[in-house]
Amino acid sequence: MGHKLTAVFGHEVPRMILTAGVINNNKIPFRPQLDREAANSVMPYHTTLFQWDKEQDIFYLNKMADLTFRPCTVIAEEFSIMNSTGYSYLLFVRVSPGEGFQELCDSISAVTGRPLETYLRVSLSVSKDQKQIRQQYRALEKSIKLPIVLPVRGLEVFHIWDPVQKVRSITEVGNIAIQP
Repeated sequence: MGHKLTAVFGHEVPRMILTAGVINNNKIPFRPQLDREAANSVMPYHTTLFQWDKEQDIFYLNKMADLTFRPCTVIAEEFSIMNSTGYSYLLFVRVSPGEGFQELCDSISAVTGRPLETYLRVSLSVSKDQKQIRQQYRALEKSIKLPIVLPVRGLEVFHIWDPVQKVRSITEVGNIAIQP
C-alpha cells in the first residue's frame, strides 16, 4: 500500500465517543505486521478521500503539494457496523458532504485528475469482539442524536501501513510537507 489522502476532524468525534462511553476506540483495522497502537496514535479521526499504490507515489505526492484547503463540514448521519479485515468488526459513522465539502472534493479531483471515494465514513472502533462492537453501537445510538455537523479541520496525507506516518498537512494556514 502507498499513501492515503484524508479529511481530518477536530475534537468533535472523540468527544462524541467519550459521551457514549466507548472505551475501545482503536480506529485502525487489523493488518498483518502492523503496530495498530502506534498507528492509532498517529492517525486522527478521518474519512479517506482516496488512496494509491506505492507505484504511483511520486506522481500523487507531487500533486499533493498543489492542494489547498478551505473550511468545510460533513454531516454524521448514521452509526453502522461492518465486517472488517482480520476477522474483525468496524463500528463507524457514515457521513455525507456538508457546507463546502463537495467544492473541496471537486478541487482535489481537479488537481489529481482522479475521482474521490464515494462511501464516506469515519471509523470509530475496530475489534475482533463482536459483542463489544455491538455494545458500543447501542451506546452511541442511545446517547448521540444524529445528524451532527462535523467541521473538517484540514487534509492530511499518510504513508500507510507500517509504520504509519503523516507526510503532509494541508490547512487554511498552508500546505506543509512533514519530514520523517
